Amino acid sequence: MSDPIDVVRRVIACDNGRDAEGYRALLHDAYRSFVHGNPSTVGPEQEVAALQMWWQACSDVHLEPLALFASEGVVTLRYTLEGTNDGPLGGEPATGRRFRIENCTLLEVDGDLVRTAWRFSDTFGLMTQLGRLPSA
Repeated sequence: MSDPIDVVRRVIACDNGRDAEGYRALLHDAYRSFVHGNPSTVGPEQEVAALQMWWQACSDVHLEPLALFASEGVVTLRYTLEGTNDGPLGGEPATGRRFRIENCTLLEVDGDLVRTAWRFSDTFGLMTQLGRLPSA
């Protein structure tokens, strides 16, 4: 059995490397994700498809870990996402704008696989930086 933080580091490497197959291999068959407490994806295939859409919307996006903490199989990952919106996002055309936001995700690791992810994202900051919302 791997250290939960090592599993999450492999997930990050697959995300930054655009390795959909490697990312899928790190997800439990019963994988589920939640965004801001709401169900988001069910199953590893749906998660990988959502991630690939994100990669198409922001082809240079990079996840930079700021902190990783583990307790009883749950890893807290605080990180920045930085990139350019150079593809369609949420049904809207690309803006060509760069963004940098800070997020936090909790990942439940079961053995060598991620079973559950709870994401808390700076959606307001992202949409503002992309020009989708008026600046404050």
